[in-house]
Amino acid sequence: MKRGFTLIELLVAMAIISGLGIVIAQAFFTTTRSNTKVERLTDVKQNGDYALSIIERMVRNARVLTAVCTDSGLTPVSSIAIENLDGGTTTIQCLFDESVTRIASVSSFGTEYLTSNAVSLGGSTCDDDSLVFYCSSVAQVSKALKISFSLSQKGTPQDQFEKASTVFQTSIGLRQ
Repeated sequence: MKRGFTLIELLVAMAIISGLGIVIAQAFFTTTRSNTKVERLTDVKQNGDYALSIIERMVRNARVLTAVCTDSGLTPVSSIAIENLDGGTTTIQCLFDESVTRIASVSSFGTEYLTSNAVSLGGSTCDDDSLVFYCSSVAQVSKALKISFSLSQKGTPQDQFEKASTVFQTSIGLRQ
């Protein structure tokens, strides 16, 4: 009596092994894509949080904030200038740096970028809505500066799954 496997048994075994291989490969690629997206989102979030914290600290410590405050708060401006405690002026704005648009503080000491060159405010130009400041002042209520911007990972593909983009907004109460 000969022992062995028939051709049909071998084909069924190969089909099962191939099916399992495909499932395992898909799980591996899905996990890799998810990890990549998480890393990109983390980088974008860290950059945005850092920029917001620096802007907030600079505005709170400013001697004077140069921004147009309206009762409605609906007049957006794309940059603000603050007078520092040392009397110098610093402008916070969007700047195009080589291949990305970044948030920067510009003073007599030079330009300091608040976001890395791995993230972008979007596009190759600083549009009016790239970085927006709203200053509002309602009667007998303190002034407030609202900041809004959206950061994306540089070179992020248009595929929605891979897109790493986050909107950042905050409001800072101003001194009288």
